[in-house]
Amino acid sequence: MALAQSHRTAAKFPIYAVSFIQIDESQYLSPKPPKASTVPNLSGKTIDVLHISDWHLDPRYDIGSEANCTKYLCCRPDAINTNLNTGVSNASVPASRYGYLYCDSPPDLALSAFDSMSQFFDPAKLSFSIFTGDIVSHDNDDMLSRAYVSYEEEVTYQTFKAQMGKVPIYPTLGNHDTFPEAYNTPNNINGDDSGKSNIFSWNYDLLSSMWQQDGWITGDEANYASTHYGAYAHTTAQGLRIISLNTDFWYPSNVFNFFNFTNPDQSGILRFLISELDQCEQRDQRAWIIGHVLSGYDGTNNLPNPTALFYSIVRRYAPYTIAGIFFGHTHEDQLQIFYDYLPSSLSNGTVRDTLAVDYSKPLTMAFIGPSITPLTGLNAGYQRYTVDAQTFEIMDIQTYFANVSESLTWHTPVWQYEYDARATYNVNGTWPATSPLNATFWNDVTYSMLSNNSLVETYNLFETKSSVTTKDCSSAACARQKVCYIRSGSGQLGFNCPQDDGPY
Repeated sequence: MALAQSHRTAAKFPIYAVSFIQIDESQYLSPKPPKASTVPNLSGKTIDVLHISDWHLDPRYDIGSEANCTKYLCCRPDAINTNLNTGVSNASVPASRYGYLYCDSPPDLALSAFDSMSQFFDPAKLSFSIFTGDIVSHDNDDMLSRAYVSYEEEVTYQTFKAQMGKVPIYPTLGNHDTFPEAYNTPNNINGDDSGKSNIFSWNYDLLSSMWQQDGWITGDEANYASTHYGAYAHTTAQGLRIISLNTDFWYPSNVFNFFNFTNPDQSGILRFLISELDQCEQRDQRAWIIGHVLSGYDGTNNLPNPTALFYSIVRRYAPYTIAGIFFGHTHEDQLQIFYDYLPSSLSNGTVRDTLAVDYSKPLTMAFIGPSITPLTGLNAGYQRYTVDAQTFEIMDIQTYFANVSESLTWHTPVWQYEYDARATYNVNGTWPATSPLNATFWNDVTYSMLSNNSLVETYNLFETKSSVTTKDCSSAACARQKVCYIRSGSGQLGFNCPQDDGPY
């Protein structure tokens, strides 16, 4: 049966008709000291870390309803397929108890992700987990309410705590984790920088109090998060500083980002990041940055000005302090490489051209985690990182997925091991087993992609968690586009990639 829709499409926001501003780094960043260009030595010991993202639990999921609808959200009582003239009582693809390609996560699929972990590793031996946001289902605004969002958030974090037990989870705020969806106001728009008058403070209070109650962050960190958009920084038991950002402040759907648009950090969230990284650098502490909306890739989800400043921040503190960056949002398994700038792009501390990056100088990585929700035409998935215990660099990645296109025949969800990153992408066998999968490794992979299209097709398939809806990417043009996306750490870089060569 032909599937009604893919949803793996995204219209370009017309925002880039507005030129990005020139970033005067001296207004935000101290000069980069020599040590900031070095990488600490590996310990030779590793820990395991879980990355889950885009939970999107659907409390209104209706078993037996139309799963192959022509206008999502599918698997709902009112879902229909107008092409096939199906109605409530004659679904072309009846929604399985365990989900489908065009539906958000039913409880049985979402919970099965945790149940499946013991097949592949011992969850109790995880050092910690990160959750890169998005709890609430993909409803239109007229189907949402503050009560609904609060209910989803409370149930989800109660579930996470019950399933993970003593393993701490460090979350970040997704664009669907507020009401209305994606809306976050800068504190100063209300004339009160304290955040106490912020109209979304109810949500920051709720989230931060749950994170503190679950023992994941401290009282002081929760107090900060409650008045600073859900952002916080926490040092794990292993010594890693995790800095959680609210990336709605570079997401185009947040209309408040167009207030004083030329200011790349109207909310102050990036100055918070700089302050944290400064302190980490001074005490020789490694940091992970976690957020929901990615800073670059294809340029559809990120505004140019704040992500250009974010890129400058990454360039300043990588590779010595920043050990890794982690996003979600796309529902796909993707990569972003950050590079140094070309000397010609700098003039008296001002970045004159944020497109002028030096591809011979990779600095650090952003890993975009796959989603639990199958929407949009994908499978469900999560990842486990093997991490150096001292530098906190990624040594390897194992990905697991549930092929929801087979869910109609399941008696229980079937989770599978999908791939090992080192075994899959070290195609020449030349990368040392004791070296991390760092930006240099992945930059070499992009060059291999340009000459080995089968590697591009592998990446393209794994992006979707091996979905049956994966589109062809066998052309050289598609390879160039994929490589360009992977090398794009800011919105402007991604937007300037070729737009008509890929499978989307």
